[in-house]
Amino acid sequence: MVNEVMAGGGFGFQWHITGRCAGKCYHCYQSGSESGDELPVADLKRIADAIMSAAPAPVTINVTGGEPLMYQFHGQNRGVFELMSHLSAFDNIGELNIITSARGMDRSVIRSLKALPKLSYVKVSLESHDPNVDDSIRGLGHYRMAVDEIRQMVEAELRVIIMTTLSKRNYQSVSGLCALAAELGTKGVIFERFVPLGNGAKEMNDAVITSSEWQDILNSISAVTLAPIDDLRPYKAFWVDGEDVVGAPCCLGPTSMALMPDGTVYPCRRVPTPIGKLPDDGMDQILKKLESYSSTQQKCFDFDF
Repeated sequence: MVNEVMAGGGFGFQWHITGRCAGKCYHCYQSGSESGDELPVADLKRIADAIMSAAPAPVTINVTGGEPLMYQFHGQNRGVFELMSHLSAFDNIGELNIITSARGMDRSVIRSLKALPKLSYVKVSLESHDPNVDDSIRGLGHYRMAVDEIRQMVEAELRVIIMTTLSKRNYQSVSGLCALAAELGTKGVIFERFVPLGNGAKEMNDAVITSSEWQDILNSISAVTLAPIDDLRPYKAFWVDGEDVVGAPCCLGPTSMALMPDGTVYPCRRVPTPIGKLPDDGMDQILKKLESYSSTQQKCFDFDF
């Protein structure tokens, strides 16, 4: 059986608070490591207030970047924790997560994460159980560093999820990553698909998975979770934790958005079409514009099955 993400309603979004990143991943959606669009923490809090007062509950927020641990508007180092503490105060928070490559992680960061009262998961990017494959995408030494930091976070009793972007370079790593997640004591792996935007369009435009490769991915997930293939087919992404699997359909519509560092809103990070800007535009107005996407036929890719 496949459960569906946000089946009970609510609203969810990725908040890209910075473009800063020390990595140069080949599949990155960004065109560079720009930092000029960052807003001060006070502005981020005002944007949070606008969202949380209007979005349907429960609200799921994934704070990311760039690398969110590098957010440092005008020297406000580790300002990400001030923002996440502010978000923790809202009663309508359903999940509060941070997505990180683990670059910049250390014991002080782990302590700060532990101190967040409503932190749900730390999502760590890792592209394969094979160090050579991960490093070929995320840079030399990333695998060892990320795995070491995951071990420390699990020891500290933080709930960690591995996040993987599947392309031709790593789509055969599904089973191995599930096994690694179990070995490390994480809460499984989220598998999403590579979409060529930004740097990824330049460096890996030929690495988009084909329909037959997607079928191989479904076969691997089915073998791990025992879920029937036909139950997996409707979904575009998966969270696999042991034999449990949660599927995510296309999220275009009124239940999701992507929020960029300067407050610009996209209907999805993979559909980088600005539909407004917070807090200049009201959240009610943003929600109405998102509604229009629920009836469109926009997809990242059309598969032939």
